[in-house]
Amino acid sequence: MFRYKLRTLLMLLAVLPPLLGVGWVKYAAWKAAQERLKVIEAEKARLEELIELTTWQVTLRAYSEPPTTPMQPEAVDVRKLTRPGAAAKAGEPRGE
Repeated sequence: MFRYKLRTLLMLLAVLPPLLGVGWVKYAAWKAAQERLKVIEAEKARLEELIELTTWQVTLRAYSEPPTTPMQPEAVDVRKLTRPGAAAKAGEPRGE
């Protein structure tokens, strides 16, 4: 009726609990790492959303406010924008 002897049962009782313990500890470490990755991904998504919202608000604010210094044609010196004429010789005044 009993195929296995007491010796086999004692060997299994000696080997299985440590084996199950090691497996359980590795599973717990894996599960904790998965939870950490989940939290990191959630935080990364939250930061990306915050950056997107902030960028959108800054862009909206930049277009909604008038410029702080209005362009006035008399404020621009046209002579500085054009190329100079021929190079002046020493002692000659520039062609201003």
